[in-house]
Amino acid sequence: MEVIPINILQVITGTDNGGGGNHVINICLNNIDEMECSLCLIGDGMLYEKAKELHIPVSYYSFKELLSNRLIEHIEKNKIDIVNFHGAKANFLYFMIAHKIKVPCVVTIHSDYRYDFINSKFKRVFFTPLSILGLKKYKNYICVSQYLKNLISENNFKGNKYVIPNGISLEKSYLKQDRDSIRNMYNISKNEFLYSMVGRMHPIKNHDGLIDAFFKLQMEIKDAKLMFLGFGDLEERLKEKVKKLNIQDKVIFAGFKENILDYINASEIGVLTSFSEGGAPPLAVLETAFMKKTIICSKVGDMESIISENEGFLVNPYDIDDIYDKMKCAYNNRDKLELMGGNLYNKVIHEYSLDNFWKRYFDAYSKILSGVN
Repeated sequence: MEVIPINILQVITGTDNGGGGNHVINICLNNIDEMECSLCLIGDGMLYEKAKELHIPVSYYSFKELLSNRLIEHIEKNKIDIVNFHGAKANFLYFMIAHKIKVPCVVTIHSDYRYDFINSKFKRVFFTPLSILGLKKYKNYICVSQYLKNLISENNFKGNKYVIPNGISLEKSYLKQDRDSIRNMYNISKNEFLYSMVGRMHPIKNHDGLIDAFFKLQMEIKDAKLMFLGFGDLEERLKEKVKKLNIQDKVIFAGFKENILDYINASEIGVLTSFSEGGAPPLAVLETAFMKKTIICSKVGDMESIISENEGFLVNPYDIDDIYDKMKCAYNNRDKLELMGGNLYNKVIHEYSLDNFWKRYFDAYSKILSGVN
């Protein structure tokens, strides 16, 4: 008997190349026969090219086009069963046209919506209330952590709520560049200890705090370097800060990298000093664990229940001394890092595989479609 799959449309900004964008790509790459996904992007961007490369059905329209009838036409033409929205811009779009959509809708909440516009006072004051209005209009919520589910419950978001943590592919991908070639490229000697941080350069990620902690560390430890992977609005200001501190020979701004696992592999330990993280765990933690590396990670969201003391180091992101202490502890206990990375890897492969991720999404979509809470 022929299986008729649930047809889901994912709506997200075309320029989202962070954790949200990767999360959506992962949904679309599912191997469940009863579930098919396509992408509708708000504007063009890197996500469009990535989807095309991976043979994911994808279209993009301007916000103005979607605000008229293009999204409604797309839903009807492609016989969409469920529309899954992602991100603040998509939520505002839904707020404006929800009354026109005749199929069930759901939002995936990737981050603490209160901090989405922290990098701009105008946007924070003007757009945050609009974002909350858009979010409260939904009847179905998928949260990427228990922390986010608790947050929206405490703030009286009415509707069905599901928790679906991030997932990562467990297929062994071949590294495009070996460890030594990357270290040679950035003049990192074999004996130097490399900390790496993956994340967009946004205030919520707290690159400033990490730079301050590393500045203190490098005054004691001369064979340590720090590499930032990612880009964003703060990049030039952060480079200027590093220059003023006269540590530009020890801090590397590598930019955005498609082959991110190669760069994690080239480091001794990962670092994530965010003030807030929605994902449980964040993609940066999953990628670091997949390379059997341990991580220094902010004690935020669900992280205390995910990373134990024999798997990584938890820090208070508001405390520079705490970040410094954990960086120094990792350096002084480098002989234990491989074991800790192995422990974190074992947890990830058991709890955060893409197979589990897809199954959770399929179960949520099935319940939404059937009206079951």
